[in-house]
Amino acid sequence: MRWTLDDVIAAAFTTLEADGLDKLTLRGVARTLGSHLNSVSSYVKTKQTLIETMADHIVGSVDVTHLPDEPVERARTVATRYRDALLAHRDGGRLVAGTFSGTGKTLRVADTIVGALLDAGHPEPDAARLCWSIVYFTLGLTQEQQTPSDGSRGSFHDLVATGSYPALARIGEHLMVTDSFDDRFHYGLSRLLPPGA
Repeated sequence: MRWTLDDVIAAAFTTLEADGLDKLTLRGVARTLGSHLNSVSSYVKTKQTLIETMADHIVGSVDVTHLPDEPVERARTVATRYRDALLAHRDGGRLVAGTFSGTGKTLRVADTIVGALLDAGHPEPDAARLCWSIVYFTLGLTQEQQTPSDGSRGSFHDLVATGSYPALARIGEHLMVTDSFDDRFHYGLSRLLPPGA
């Protein structure tokens, strides 16, 4: 059977969901595909190339159509869709972080965010920096959300109680609140993209 790149990428995502990013290998993708390693490596030579191709697929899946007319809302909508695309895949945030394929799929999302920021009146340097801030914030929060937690918070409270961290002691009850990741995302995004900005 003649496999295509789309077949390889589909098998890679199946492998990712089953095994996670750390155990993702070309050999494992070939196993999922029911084929030989050569069938995979003829399309992607290394694990890093595979990851970059998968990252491009994830970011490329972000819908940048049917957006609000209001520029800040447009940027907020794309950022939310970007996060949703990362969360749709196990370890999606970590997989995308640190990759840059530079294809039209990936750049389309950044172009849409930057265009919205320019339309909102941000000077060009600010629009560039703010776009990066939105992307980094979204990637970082998504990675934390997708990292299993052992739920232990006792050490934080014990350390703050020593008096060595007075500022953290003042905000401790707020810092360790059990806000959902959705709440944290929307709060952070509202600070980066305040309504009417």
